[in-house]
Amino acid sequence: MKGKLLLVIALILVSVVLADGKILGTVLDENDNRLTARVRFYNFQKGFLSTIYTDWDGTFEIYLSKGEYEIEVTKGSEFERKIYQLKLEDDEEIRLSITLKRLCDLTKMGWFGGDTHMHTIYSDGKQNPEELALACSAAGLSWAILTDHNTLGGKDEWLSLSNRGIITIIGEEVTTKIGHLNAMGIAKLVQWQPAQSDDDIKKIFDEIHSQDALTQINHPFDLKNPFEKLHIESYDLIEIWNGGAPPIVKGLGNGEAQQYWYKLLNEGKRIPAIAASDCHDIYSAYSLLGLLPFEIVLQILKKELPNPEFLEYVKNNEQTLRNWVKYGLFPGTPRTYVNINQVTEKSILQALKNGKSFMTNGPLLLANIDGKQPGEEVSSSQKVFIDIDVISNQPIKELRVVQAGKPVCSMVINDKEVFSCRVQIDPTEGEWVVVEVFGDYPVYAITNPIYLKANKSY
Repeated sequence: MKGKLLLVIALILVSVVLADGKILGTVLDENDNRLTARVRFYNFQKGFLSTIYTDWDGTFEIYLSKGEYEIEVTKGSEFERKIYQLKLEDDEEIRLSITLKRLCDLTKMGWFGGDTHMHTIYSDGKQNPEELALACSAAGLSWAILTDHNTLGGKDEWLSLSNRGIITIIGEEVTTKIGHLNAMGIAKLVQWQPAQSDDDIKKIFDEIHSQDALTQINHPFDLKNPFEKLHIESYDLIEIWNGGAPPIVKGLGNGEAQQYWYKLLNEGKRIPAIAASDCHDIYSAYSLLGLLPFEIVLQILKKELPNPEFLEYVKNNEQTLRNWVKYGLFPGTPRTYVNINQVTEKSILQALKNGKSFMTNGPLLLANIDGKQPGEEVSSSQKVFIDIDVISNQPIKELRVVQAGKPVCSMVINDKEVFSCRVQIDPTEGEWVVVEVFGDYPVYAITNPIYLKANKSY
């Protein structure tokens, strides 16, 4: 895939070098404060897509060939998405001033979004730590964990970037022959060799915990790197939603991970879930696959993933996969919001461990039962109500409440962007409940569980 994509990217770069015009812009909030933001340029006639970021001062510029462009400007989940149409002529210079309205400030309610799984040039990522931090800021993240493979080479540079308004935390993706796992909040490198058995993996977990750090199993059902020893129970978190694969879809990793997580919860194991981007390229070159002719896409996939069943799946789900890849594989896509009182590394990691969080690639999803948030327990001798609030910068189509792995309520929302409801729950029907919301695929969000305990008198 890399060879074909590099060719496509090279052709795009040629089009930029031969560009006829220039677009400059500044991104502001409604109080005229400059914002970091992500800016994407589409030319659907030419099959062209380019992603750039503002500088730290909220300004950007790009040279493009003449033509008609759709411009999308975003700053994560808490700001509106702006879409512009413009036509660029020969030798023309266009200046834009773009205001993004903040839809809500979840930080005032103690919710802070971040990403637990990202890479830089110190392993197999394409950008340096500062470039990654800028992309995280442009995505509206409050915290981010760097997890390069089997190295802490970027540690000092990454930690120095906390003065950019993001809490930067150092981690490591401990990469073994039998699976990948994150060590988060570590001070020194975790050894990964040899790792051939259950005992070897347990020793790795023990070493991570000896540093008062968190362990996270990564993409446990990934086609290339399946974690084959899932019965080991000494991990703190399980990644049920990895940005390198479509959410929810069965057969592509995340769907299986989510169902496995439900199984763990039904067994009484209160292991919180995580969603993370696994970003290797802040410009998401793979998004180009969403615009290329399908015959070319299949040729690329045949070389990268020649599995006949997978290729047949792609053929049968072309539009779903196109929508997902065009949406982008960026930092914070998806992300995890944690509920904390103080914005520190320690409080972030503790909230992750306690499951006081929800996961999303867009919609903001808050749920509570009598004030009890995800990660907490409700005891009741009678039926209870779960209160749900959704705020989204994209239309939401459906909401679903899942108890003990089974949907107990599903409602159509009719493309609303702000929605609230109350759903009755019977604690005797299952010991945990999560909430999901769906927009146009792949827009999705899910909470960690609120745990339920039915009192004996009920």
